[in-house]
Amino acid sequence: MKEVLEFISWQWRKWETWQKCYIICAFFAGAGVFAPKPYDAYLFAIPMIIIFSWTAKWWIWDQVKESWNKYQTEKQGIFTTIKDSHK
Repeated sequence: MKEVLEFISWQWRKWETWQKCYIICAFFAGAGVFAPKPYDAYLFAIPMIIIFSWTAKWWIWDQVKESWNKYQTEKQGIFTTIKDSHK
Protein backbone atom coordinates (compact mmCIF):
# COMPACT_ATOMS: atom_id res chain seq x y z
CA MET A 1 0.00 0.00 0.00
CA LYS A 2 2.89 2.33 0.78
CA GLU A 3 4.29 1.89 -2.73
CA VAL A 4 0.93 2.76 -4.27
CA LEU A 5 0.78 6.01 -2.28
CA GLU A 6 4.37 6.81 -3.21
CA PHE A 7 3.55 6.19 -6.87
CA ILE A 8 0.49 8.45 -6.70
CA SER A 9 2.56 11.15 -5.03
CA TRP A 10 5.31 10.78 -7.63
CA GLN A 11 2.80 10.96 -10.50
CA TRP A 12 1.12 14.02 -8.98
CA ARG A 13 4.45 15.87 -8.93
CA LYS A 14 5.04 14.96 -12.59
CA TRP A 15 1.73 16.38 -13.83
CA GLU A 16 1.38 19.93 -15.08
CA THR A 17 -0.90 22.40 -13.32
CA TRP A 18 -3.72 22.04 -15.84
CA GLN A 19 -3.72 18.26 -15.36
CA LYS A 20 -3.95 18.65 -11.59
CA CYS A 21 -6.84 21.08 -11.98
CA TYR A 22 -8.64 18.62 -14.25
CA ILE A 23 -8.32 15.84 -11.67
CA ILE A 24 -9.57 18.13 -8.89
CA CYS A 25 -12.52 19.24 -11.05
CA ALA A 26 -13.40 15.63 -11.89
CA PHE A 27 -13.30 14.71 -8.19
CA PHE A 28 -15.65 17.50 -7.14
CA ALA A 29 -18.01 16.93 -10.08
CA GLY A 30 -18.16 13.24 -9.21
CA ALA A 31 -18.79 14.05 -5.56
CA GLY A 32 -21.58 16.40 -6.62
CA VAL A 33 -23.39 13.54 -8.37
CA PHE A 34 -23.79 11.63 -5.11
CA ALA A 35 -24.15 14.54 -2.68
CA PRO A 36 -27.56 15.47 -1.26
CA LYS A 37 -29.14 18.83 -1.95
CA PRO A 38 -27.96 21.65 -1.48
CA TYR A 39 -24.38 20.35 -1.27
CA ASP A 40 -24.52 19.01 -4.81
CA ALA A 41 -24.77 22.56 -6.17
CA TYR A 42 -21.77 23.65 -4.13
CA LEU A 43 -19.71 20.67 -5.26
CA PHE A 44 -20.61 21.34 -8.91
CA ALA A 45 -19.77 25.03 -8.46
CA ILE A 46 -16.15 24.28 -7.53
CA PRO A 47 -15.16 22.74 -10.90
CA MET A 48 -17.14 25.40 -12.77
CA ILE A 49 -15.25 28.16 -10.97
CA ILE A 50 -11.92 26.47 -11.70
CA ILE A 51 -12.78 25.92 -15.37
CA PHE A 52 -14.03 29.48 -15.88
CA SER A 53 -10.99 30.89 -14.05
CA TRP A 54 -8.63 28.81 -16.16
CA THR A 55 -10.42 29.91 -19.34
CA ALA A 56 -10.26 33.56 -18.29
CA LYS A 57 -6.55 33.21 -17.56
CA TRP A 58 -5.98 31.67 -20.98
CA TRP A 59 -8.23 34.11 -22.78
CA ILE A 60 -7.09 37.33 -21.08
CA TRP A 61 -3.85 37.02 -19.10
CA ASP A 62 -1.92 34.76 -21.49
CA GLN A 63 -2.92 36.88 -24.49
CA VAL A 64 -1.88 40.13 -22.81
CA LYS A 65 1.40 38.58 -21.66
CA GLU A 66 2.17 37.33 -25.17
CA SER A 67 1.35 40.75 -26.66
CA TRP A 68 3.54 42.45 -24.05
CA ASN A 69 6.49 40.19 -24.93
CA LYS A 70 6.02 40.93 -28.65
CA TYR A 71 5.86 44.65 -27.86
CA GLN A 72 9.09 44.48 -25.86
CA THR A 73 10.83 42.52 -28.65
CA GLU A 74 9.68 45.02 -31.28
CA LYS A 75 10.68 47.94 -29.08
CA GLN A 76 14.16 46.46 -28.58
CA GLY A 77 14.43 45.85 -32.35
CA ILE A 78 13.56 49.48 -33.11
CA PHE A 79 16.10 50.67 -30.54
CA THR A 80 18.79 48.49 -32.15
CA THR A 81 17.84 49.75 -35.62
CA ILE A 82 18.06 53.39 -34.48
CA LYS A 83 21.35 52.74 -32.65
CA ASP A 84 22.92 51.09 -35.70
CA SER A 85 21.50 53.51 -38.30
CA HIS A 86 24.35 56.02 -38.00
CA LYS A 87 26.98 53.48 -39.06
